[in-house]
Amino acid sequence: MPAAPPAALNRWHALLGLLIAYGSLYPFDFVLPEAVLPAIHAMLADSALWSSRGDVLGNVLLFMPWGAAATWQPHAPLRARLPVLLGGLALAAALQLMQIALPSRDAAVSDIIWNAAGLLLGQFALAPLIARLQHRGGADGRTHALAYGVAGLWLLSETLPFIPSIDLAHLKAGVNAFLAGTPPSPAVLLGAFAGVLTVGHIALLRLSARSALAGLLLALPVLALARLVIIHNTVHWQEAAAWAAAWVALLLLRTPARTAPAGFVAMLGALSLAGLAPYGFSMHAGTFNWMPFAGYLEGNMLGNLRELLDTVWYCVALLWLAHAMGARVAGVGAFLTAWVLALESAQLWLPGRSADITPVLTALLVSLLMTHLTRKGTPVRSLAARSAPGVPEHAPSAGMTTQHAWWRPLAWAVPAWLAGTALLSWLISQPGVPYNLRELFLGDGHPLAIALFGLAVLSLGAGPRLAIGRAALAPHPALSLPALLCAGGLLTLALLALSVTGESLDDIAGSNNRYWWVTEREVWGPWAAELFRSHLSQEIVAPVERMVRFLALYLPPAAFLAFALAAIELRLPARQLATIAAALAPLLWLCKAIAFDWSSTDNLNELIAPDGRFGWGGGGYLYLLLALAAANIALLVRRTPRRWLAAPFTLAALPLSWWLLSMGLAGEIHKYGLVYSGPQFLLGPDRIELLDRHMLQLRWAGVYLALLIAGSAGAVLARDLQPVRAGR
Repeated sequence: MPAAPPAALNRWHALLGLLIAYGSLYPFDFVLPEAVLPAIHAMLADSALWSSRGDVLGNVLLFMPWGAAATWQPHAPLRARLPVLLGGLALAAALQLMQIALPSRDAAVSDIIWNAAGLLLGQFALAPLIARLQHRGGADGRTHALAYGVAGLWLLSETLPFIPSIDLAHLKAGVNAFLAGTPPSPAVLLGAFAGVLTVGHIALLRLSARSALAGLLLALPVLALARLVIIHNTVHWQEAAAWAAAWVALLLLRTPARTAPAGFVAMLGALSLAGLAPYGFSMHAGTFNWMPFAGYLEGNMLGNLRELLDTVWYCVALLWLAHAMGARVAGVGAFLTAWVLALESAQLWLPGRSADITPVLTALLVSLLMTHLTRKGTPVRSLAARSAPGVPEHAPSAGMTTQHAWWRPLAWAVPAWLAGTALLSWLISQPGVPYNLRELFLGDGHPLAIALFGLAVLSLGAGPRLAIGRAALAPHPALSLPALLCAGGLLTLALLALSVTGESLDDIAGSNNRYWWVTEREVWGPWAAELFRSHLSQEIVAPVERMVRFLALYLPPAAFLAFALAAIELRLPARQLATIAAALAPLLWLCKAIAFDWSSTDNLNELIAPDGRFGWGGGGYLYLLLALAAANIALLVRRTPRRWLAAPFTLAALPLSWWLLSMGLAGEIHKYGLVYSGPQFLLGPDRIELLDRHMLQLRWAGVYLALLIAGSAGAVLARDLQPVRAGR
């Protein structure tokens, strides 16, 4: 029985046609020429075939999806393929004719020819390849086809514009750029690291760990050499070093179940760093461009294409890795779209950046497409288990819920978040509020900044809960927990960078002055000073220093909370708790050294009481305060019939927490001719109008309860979104 002819035009062609028409007819400033027929004749008489690399490449790529969207059958007659071919050619010709009425666009027959080339490549190269991969092994084949597509997209993003040159001068310039060119930004380096992790994860799905690692070890130098000869595409040695670091990470992780979370965190961090560059916020907001894809249709087309392809790659990689971890792609896509919107909104206060709706729409379209594609395939975890039978997946702990209504915790969390945003917006506008709270937020307390700050506060409880939940399932929880806590800290830092002023971060974490100390004072020796001067710059060191200094402040409370949750809520065995405590102890010592002994600001040091009897200074009392608050949160979120015991514990903790705070902070601080106490500085309206002790105690009770509510809400939200109950 002969095979049915392939479908002609489908719903994807309708969507693609709208997008192609939008890109071809922007900015829609139609003005009919006085003589239409001579204008058409002039367009047809233009025999020039080549305009520019970016323009030609854009015209080819514009119609490749149209051809690839056709259903492919290997032995179908040519007449069955004509509807897609003729429909694409008719669309290309119609758009060029309409461009005659656009003064800002140049109608040309050559554009139709290059559109046709992209159409043919899509239908006769991409479509059969996709069909072959999809039909090889049923649902498994479809999942593998998507995996190959993700890897191919990474290769496209690395080798754009795909045109090599054998000119020796070009090769020499590429080598010079590799050795002594401008160092890549932190976002590029982290993106290179995350890209190799993602491709390595895909390789581990089909190959053994040895074959995948060996293949990558051979492929990465070839890719570096290819980029040396491709025009308008350079590679720096630091980027190659990031690839090598990712290969080492793959060597240590070795299984898809471990590489997917690592790649997701790194990819999300790279996307965030790219969106927040150059990391210096202004007090004056810019404008938001609400015209979709307008920025990509003007200026340097090759640069615009590279930026668009990078955005698509980030979104596709994140959604693929989320799918590999068993998450709902639709839910992660919604989060990703909201996150890109937040990053674009933050660019309102970034000098030299322009906030644009286009990346948000790109993330939304990619999310819809990935949701459709992943809905038909085999779960990646099952696929990985069959592809690498020698590497067993970790069995879930007893009591771990595999299916749950993910929307239920959001039903209370989202209204609570919005209510908290409204309450804090109202609170900071009231008289008598501490000045350091009023001056904390970007945009003079813009509601969007306060909303993102609310997410950062929730992450203080959610991050440790997710970390200890994931670590409890790992073979070695004590080794996994510090890395997971650091990942949560970086996410919190990203949220704070979007919501509070850079001056506030400097006041708390310290200014980024390590590059100056190393190069000017040579505090790390002459060799380090020469290394920094030759191969690093302030732009590279400053973001890394900011992350390290912030983690030094974030990790102690996060570690205390994670340990309290492990002991009280998850009830891990005593031996496991001891190994976790032993692993966290040196990390806490290092954080103390960075945040206080090697600090670059005195704002924290001057607030802490000096050493007293037995060398027990204010820091010891503050650590006890962290332990008390962590235990209180763990009791509040514990699921037991005796949860009511958390109420008397909280009432008893209120006066105890005030005593620990008073003992931990300095009793008298002399500065700028004023004398005030540490609690007065934190809780009073300013340094001049001093409050009495009872008012300070009342304010502290409010702050302590607010911290308990935020920390407990974050922990419960993290637990309910991804429920894990280990060791029960």
